[in-house]
Amino acid sequence: MYGVSRFVMDSGERNCLVVDHSNGLPLFYPNLYLTAQLRNRSVAHATIEAEASHLVVFQRFLDRRGIDLEERLSKKQFFKDFELDDLRDFTQRKLRKLPVDPSISSMFSLEELEESTDKVSNGTQYVRLTAIANYLSWFAKHLLDKAEQSVVEQIDVMCEQIKARRPEKKGRNDNRRDKTLNDEQLDVLFEVIRLGSDHNPFTGSVQKRNRLIILLLFHLGIRGGELLNIRIRDIDFSKNQLKIVRRADEKDDTRTNAPNAKTLGRLLPLGDVLAKELHDYITMERRKVPNAQRNDYLIVTHKEGPTQGQPISKAAYHKVIAVVRAVSPQLYAMSGHMLRHTWNRKFSEKMDSMDSALSEARQEQIRSFLMGWKEGSGTAAIYNRRFAEQKGHEASLQMQKNSGTRVPRSLNRDN
Repeated sequence: MYGVSRFVMDSGERNCLVVDHSNGLPLFYPNLYLTAQLRNRSVAHATIEAEASHLVVFQRFLDRRGIDLEERLSKKQFFKDFELDDLRDFTQRKLRKLPVDPSISSMFSLEELEESTDKVSNGTQYVRLTAIANYLSWFAKHLLDKAEQSVVEQIDVMCEQIKARRPEKKGRNDNRRDKTLNDEQLDVLFEVIRLGSDHNPFTGSVQKRNRLIILLLFHLGIRGGELLNIRIRDIDFSKNQLKIVRRADEKDDTRTNAPNAKTLGRLLPLGDVLAKELHDYITMERRKVPNAQRNDYLIVTHKEGPTQGQPISKAAYHKVIAVVRAVSPQLYAMSGHMLRHTWNRKFSEKMDSMDSALSEARQEQIRSFLMGWKEGSGTAAIYNRRFAEQKGHEASLQMQKNSGTRVPRSLNRDN
């Protein structure tokens, strides 16, 4: 059984390995590929880890089919069409996490995965097959370093055939408009996180912290990784400002699977209410948590145990969101990232309601800055276009409603 192990180097750099969990040993070629082709090119750790998980899927496929990849490629025996079809079908399978042997995981953070009968999305299968094709191309050419041109061409054809089997990849932003909470859902959410609410699922000791998590995501539109990386030093209460800083491979971050900020650093304004929520949590709640003073990460673990006072993990963050989501059927699909989409909907509505309308280009510029996107990346334009489409639909429906049941004369005439 194969999986991904995560570890922290002495320099603070996060790294990962593809590991055979039956013996705890790393696999040579997959890890050589991750190092030589990705890490040495300074590819982001999150990307390397994603590639590692795709290679785990490929190793599972080879293992299930009894294929010794090195032996086959050494003999210049390439995959046949029916095997590539089988690979395509195999990469549709969803992986679920399983507990691992603690004797193996003592030195690393390990993730044991097992195939389930559920299927992944087209986008996930697309990137899996892309990663496998790229790895297979590198592996075959590395193994057959001095092969004749005709063999190299066969390798290229094989890898192109894998890519040809990728499903149609829906644009990642196609359904972004549907990933927002409407105002009714927001009312439910704010009642759930209200301190002392009968619907609040959290104990009193973490209600302020978990409320603050939701408020920061909603009011600032920041990513979960950015939230988990906020340090108290990033907050300027004299100016009511919060600095979002990109931090990678921090030595004093105790989390093996450390969160990363994917977007640009920026300075965000804090409203008086949000600033007070932050100040109250830091001075009244966080300071009481044992060991919390040993670091200045804003959101820390309150639960007793070896990690108490340390910055909360990504898993703990997602658990908070999952608990909130389970309270009401109206929040069944909520995610932390959905609040970022909701912020963008609210921003569009605010821009639309202004007496002096800003140009679309200016709106894109402001939105890009607040979201941490590179100016001109096109992401902000997608939200503008989605909002325009939504307003167009609303106007069309209102026109139809105002027309009542009247039917134009032309539709009553005989053909």
